Amino acid sequence: MYAVISDIHGNLEALEAVLRDVPDGVERVYCLGDVIGYGANPNECCDIVRESEMPLITGNHDLAVTDLSTDLAWFNPVAATAVEWTREQLSEENAAFLLSRPRMMQTNGALFVHGSIRDPDEYIINTSAARDNLALLKSEYPNVTVCFFGHTHVKTVAPSPNGPVTEDHTLDLSEDGPYLVNPGSVGQPRDGDTFASYVLAEHPEESGARILYRFVEYDVEQAQAKIRKAGLPGMLADRLALGR
Repeated sequence: MYAVISDIHGNLEALEAVLRDVPDGVERVYCLGDVIGYGANPNECCDIVRESEMPLITGNHDLAVTDLSTDLAWFNPVAATAVEWTREQLSEENAAFLLSRPRMMQTNGALFVHGSIRDPDEYIINTSAARDNLALLKSEYPNVTVCFFGHTHVKTVAPSPNGPVTEDHTLDLSEDGPYLVNPGSVGQPRDGDTFASYVLAEHPEESGARILYRFVEYDVEQAQAKIRKAGLPGMLADRLALGR
């Protein structure tokens, strides 16, 4: 069994809570990118990911901070301000680490991307995008049963599974695949939930895909206080209490 997390965004309180929640016996924790951006603890979050040797994809915020040629016009003003602030805070060691990560990973039976299969910066936010990426998954990665993606900060499974829920929030994806699975965000949920989320996955090549969503409470007020103290835009703190 392994875990998949995504979109930490410098939220140390959420990351530490999630890692404490990961059960014994989990062999590896994969991260789908955006370790930094928005939150007040970019270096601390990078240190944890780097020192734990967590397999990591570079997300768009990771690249925006570490690749100084990135055109910040693609970001809204609040996100651009957070990128500029994070550039000033991030250590050279952590910047080099993030910049060196791949934009996609594959294991036997699973694919890991940040945005989508066809574009690492694409948001899979509608049926059309999901359908197109599932078609690409089938044609280009015929042995992959599950593609994990992040970027939207919204928990998603496509197509919606018809299999039974065998435990709390456990999805049986062993038939009618392949599937796209978004674990949601560790550090900045946008689906109306204020808790951090991630998934546990059984090895698809061994027994079919069973995905268990885990929902983790963390100290939201502490994370908010740090954002405000750092002088980052206040809405980045406010949204943590709203899940938006």
